[in-house]
Amino acid sequence: MLPDGQKQEVLQREVTLVLESEAFARSKANRALLEYLAEECLAGRGDEITEYGIAHGLLGRGDEFDPSTDPIVRVRMRRLREAINGYYAQHDDRVDRLNIPRGSYALSVLRVEQPSAPAQQAEDAAVDEVAQADEAGADGPAQPPSETHTPDRPKMRKVFGLRFVLFLIVAFAAGVLGHGIWHEVVPSKVIETAGAEPGYPVVAIAPFDNLTDQAENDAYEKDVQRQLAGDLERFGRVNVRVLNADLNSELEGADYVLRGSILSLVGHLDLSVALVDVETGEELFQTRMSDPVDAQGIYASLRAVSHRISSYLAAQGGVISALGRPDAGAALAPDSVFSCVLQTDAFLNDYSPEKFQTAYRCFAPFSDILEADAVGSTSFGTLMLHSVPDFQFMDTSGLPEAMQSSPEKLTEYAEGLADRFPGSDVVFILLGAVYNVEGKTDLAIRALRQAVELNPANPTAYGVLSYAYLSADRLYDARDAALRAIDLSANASAYMYLPVLVSGIVHKNARMVDMARKGYADQVGPSRNILLLAAASMIGDRDEVERLRALVGRLDDPLAEIRMFVQGDIALTAVAGYLERAGLDVPAPECLPSETGNGAYSAPCAP
Repeated sequence: MLPDGQKQEVLQREVTLVLESEAFARSKANRALLEYLAEECLAGRGDEITEYGIAHGLLGRGDEFDPSTDPIVRVRMRRLREAINGYYAQHDDRVDRLNIPRGSYALSVLRVEQPSAPAQQAEDAAVDEVAQADEAGADGPAQPPSETHTPDRPKMRKVFGLRFVLFLIVAFAAGVLGHGIWHEVVPSKVIETAGAEPGYPVVAIAPFDNLTDQAENDAYEKDVQRQLAGDLERFGRVNVRVLNADLNSELEGADYVLRGSILSLVGHLDLSVALVDVETGEELFQTRMSDPVDAQGIYASLRAVSHRISSYLAAQGGVISALGRPDAGAALAPDSVFSCVLQTDAFLNDYSPEKFQTAYRCFAPFSDILEADAVGSTSFGTLMLHSVPDFQFMDTSGLPEAMQSSPEKLTEYAEGLADRFPGSDVVFILLGAVYNVEGKTDLAIRALRQAVELNPANPTAYGVLSYAYLSADRLYDARDAALRAIDLSANASAYMYLPVLVSGIVHKNARMVDMARKGYADQVGPSRNILLLAAASMIGDRDEVERLRALVGRLDDPLAEIRMFVQGDIALTAVAGYLERAGLDVPAPECLPSETGNGAYSAPCAP
């Protein structure tokens, strides 16, 4: 048995040599875990290393870490054992070898004989058994480090002599370079994608863990990570960092870390994901999503799942934006355009004139920055859209004149953004909304379909597109686009249900109308009760008709409240019919042109 002092020297030598190997140079996760275990063992704390300690001290897990549901430590230990075993398989003349006994996280040195072929096979089988048991969480009592003496044969003495000379060289280098010899084997590299402007939250994405029990699926870990990074980046509301390893040292400067696991690749692509606050370790969002793997292959399924995950997190009204919204109690940095974007989101939640003015004034100091910020510029354009008195999106009578806009000024602004940011989906969403409210339906649909092409994961693009389809009386297209927007939303906005509601009314689909009216009930604005009254009348809900009829009261033109949102002749005709059934007087319009050829409720327009 080696003396304690010599054991420490041999352990440090083996750790250093393993870390310098090509395989460990490529794996930051294995290198960091081995460094962590070595530092603890060389400091005399090897017997104190625990699964919780590794999770908290190295992997950034918070107090809620539960090894029964998060096997990250066992997975990493399995991979480290496999990597160490693979290293010594390539250096089978090594006498002293690193070992991590079953049931323990403490490093030890195992001195071995040169095995015969059958003995080598038996050793490999034993190592595989230990790795599998560790991955399953079968932790027995810790075994003390074991050492096997070997005969002093000439060949062994020669090999040891060479290794000792190498150790002296390495030790000298370590004395010159200091502690950095372990931490600078391969420079730490975090990949930052080209995303949003400074001031937007930073999301670090860790490589996903392969929990499918098939090592060949490790290749998909980076694929999932990169797909999510690209999809998140398209929203422009977050800065994305792609991590080489999920380590505390990699998370500096990030606000959130997105972690996940690959649970299945057979039949379905099955992923679990969690968004964690880097500073507190609190898990802010967790979900599990899957998509069938069909003839299009695994990557088509990966895109579908990634679209939903990225939308839930980064879309307007998504998890990350909701965390920073002022009406959620978040403290916003006064020098950040992102704070103004969130102020705009808060206004869109209830169309409050007070929130409008707060958001409008927020952008004032950032005119220069907005020149290069597509998301910020579009948010300001959204305020302009709602401040045009003729559009009647909100009560503009109390707004200062300087905050009010005109259709001409708004169109010029939106078209200018499309020229300046031709790759931004949110810019084309604004442009399509402007065209639609101006009655330029064909241009609106073209702009909004461009937005969908640029970012097929953005529910806002589908939501606004559904209104353009509604204006053209393309009711099935409007319904499908709205349902897609709802599906992609972590918390679907009430406005997304209006096209579904109207489509259901037109096609007398009581089930669809009942579903949509529940979602639309949270809408703020004068059109809400009118459309809900038509829906209740269509499905025969007499109690609801009486309640809403009293709220609506007597109106000269009930359709006036909804024409800004429902412009198609077919849709207006159907809604008017059910309002009349509910007891409202709906006058015939002076002129309601129809591109669809439906003239049942429209007077011909003068040429």
